[in-house]
Amino acid sequence: MRERIRSEWQAICPQLHIEDTNPALNANLPTDRVERAAECIRHPGYINLSDAIPADLIAPLKLGMEQLKAANIPPVYIYIFDEAWWLFESLRPLISQTLGEGYKTLPNFWAWHLVETGQTGWPPHKDCSAETVFDIGGDQMFMSLSLWVPLTDVDIDNGCMFVIPRDNEVQIPTDAEMSRDQLIDYARPLAASAGSVLGWPQDLIHWGGEYSNIQKPPRMSLSFEFQSSAFDPLATPLLDTAAPPAFEIRMELLDQQFEKYRHIA
Repeated sequence: MRERIRSEWQAICPQLHIEDTNPALNANLPTDRVERAAECIRHPGYINLSDAIPADLIAPLKLGMEQLKAANIPPVYIYIFDEAWWLFESLRPLISQTLGEGYKTLPNFWAWHLVETGQTGWPPHKDCSAETVFDIGGDQMFMSLSLWVPLTDVDIDNGCMFVIPRDNEVQIPTDAEMSRDQLIDYARPLAASAGSVLGWPQDLIHWGGEYSNIQKPPRMSLSFEFQSSAFDPLATPLLDTAAPPAFEIRMELLDQQFEKYRHIA
């Protein structure tokens, strides 16, 4: 039964892998770039690193998203396949610089494929309602981090991300609702090329834009969440992108994502 189900998934996306050996593809993240990115996460509170993920990892995932859509399968099922895990593993230097070498991977992940006018990413929210950045001896310590990777070029016309920089947070009226209309004046749209890496501490307000121009490519993107090992688990089971879970566990985790993200979907 296991092998039959696995073979069925493999047939949908034959260029992708399930439970294979990680080829250890490296992101374009030399030490100086990682250090600058870590400073940007501190201030202004987010990163947008272009050309970070190699094209030979982006291309098969993009095709996989198209194949899932053709089969009428939700895009989050791209995480059945190793390449989605390998992508985030390639970002280990960046995550380690921010959260520490022993960081953990949270069982929180999603994928989007916007292709129709009026479709949007998620509304304004924080990935964690608690404070996630702490002042320790004059330095900042991060509890958790979210990363978002577009597989296609994105801009304001096809659903790019919007974030509210740290300097703008204090300008938001205390009675403002968590809505696009009330927050847009404080936000910054983050146009990004395919293979860029966007990220923010989990208490930063952000949201996904609207696909409004059919002349633009679909907005395909993936996200994953991570936490410092210095804190108690924010969710369980904790995962490791260096050793993705077995096929059966992936299926169980994927089923859980729909309930987990129902509150902001």
